[in-house]
Amino acid sequence: MKSTKILALLLAVLMLLATALAGCSKDDGKSNKPGADVIEETEVDQSGVYDAKVHDLHGHEFYFLARSTTHQHLQVNEIYAEEQTGDKINDAVFKRNSQLEEKYNCKIIQDMNDDPATAVREQLLAGEYQYDFLYTRTSDLRRLSASNLLVDFKQLDNVDLSKAWWDQNAIEGLGIAGKAYYVMGSAGTMDERASWAIYFNKDYVDQAGLDSPYGLVKEGKWTIDKMVEYMNATAQDTNGDGVMEIGVDRFGYVGEPLNNWMHVAACNCRLSNISSSGDIELPGTVNKDVLAAWAALKPLLTSDLRNVTDNGGFSNGKCTFYGCLSGVIFNISKKEVNWGILPLPKLNEEQEEYWTSINIGWCYSYGIPTTTELTPDYEENGFESGQEQAGYFLEAFSYYSVGTLQTAYVDQVVKYQVAKDADSAEMIELALKNKVYDPVVLYNFGRIGTAIFSEAGSAGGMSDGKGTPAKGSDVNYDTLVSLYESRLNAARKELNKYIENVTVDD
Repeated sequence: MKSTKILALLLAVLMLLATALAGCSKDDGKSNKPGADVIEETEVDQSGVYDAKVHDLHGHEFYFLARSTTHQHLQVNEIYAEEQTGDKINDAVFKRNSQLEEKYNCKIIQDMNDDPATAVREQLLAGEYQYDFLYTRTSDLRRLSASNLLVDFKQLDNVDLSKAWWDQNAIEGLGIAGKAYYVMGSAGTMDERASWAIYFNKDYVDQAGLDSPYGLVKEGKWTIDKMVEYMNATAQDTNGDGVMEIGVDRFGYVGEPLNNWMHVAACNCRLSNISSSGDIELPGTVNKDVLAAWAALKPLLTSDLRNVTDNGGFSNGKCTFYGCLSGVIFNISKKEVNWGILPLPKLNEEQEEYWTSINIGWCYSYGIPTTTELTPDYEENGFESGQEQAGYFLEAFSYYSVGTLQTAYVDQVVKYQVAKDADSAEMIELALKNKVYDPVVLYNFGRIGTAIFSEAGSAGGMSDGKGTPAKGSDVNYDTLVSLYESRLNAARKELNKYIENVTVDD
């Protein structure tokens, strides 16, 4: 299933247009307004309709606790804005919050902590209410949910997870035991910023006489083999000493060990399977499609023209390709490099679409603590529980983000890219359009996660201590399979334990 997050903005515009056209049509006694009878020959997509009752929240203060970081491009900026500053995202957040605070008679407050889950864990275990929402790493929220400290969104009557402002792909891929303890969608941008993409130096591609990768992407021909071909053609032993030295010579590809997993995921592969009933299944050995992708990636991941040590090499002109988070676009755009952005390469031309995955350490979700049950004013505000009140507001918070935060984010990202080339919008859309959410990999049950791909890649691309990258010659079937099978029992045990914890009251 494709992520609907970026498309939500377009859907909202189409819904407004449909409403306007309906208002100009002949009155036949029927109405096309949300919730009313629909003309029989007209089908209205209800996923973009928001018609919830407006509650007077009598000045309730909604407290968000979000994760802070020193990484400029990964700082949370989608929840609170003190005033308008001229920054598109800041001003969009200020506008959204002002609308919500006026319409619902409430207040939005944000606290920051570098580890929100740990900071509030003891407080939640003690049953103390302070925060309405947590916005932090999905992996951290998973640990809180395992202790039954988070609310299952699927149990909240005021939350409709089928709506366009929720990321359907994430709900399906991150849900466990039929529950949804953490959600993402239009009210956040961290899942977009935490998705992988490929940056490339356009000058080096031109100098090598190669066709622009943009054309290959559009034709569906941007594959692993093509990236290897371009990597080999553009790398350069700058000083001519016959040795590729990090920080001196130009490499074909710079990234990090996590890139091993991101490339496998880009082949639309998963270690775990999700059954038709939504259950997570761990096969007895590595899936064949994963092994096929792993074999195809060997020339890319073991090349001595790739290194995973010098992440600053791209900005300094020391490589052609750079595999990193899409959020880095805000940093790279300030550099002098003549750069472009691409989706991750496909396995082959037969693969229909481009895919990416998320870095779970930087992909944030929203969670509602169970202690919102202790909210003192929910009855006065017209709700059956404090949890229902929190769910109601997060639904509105997400809906009103579609035409504000999401508009600004897309516009700002495209703005940075448009300054470089006219193909930017299409490339960004293709790079982020489809996301693989493999719960076992992302949650690292039994250490079956991104680590096994890094470990199976051995020292491939890492500095050998002399400034040169070592080849990872054991990127093959046997190493990956043995690592997986050696950890399978522990992974199944941890997964089953988690399911047992969250279903104890079912």
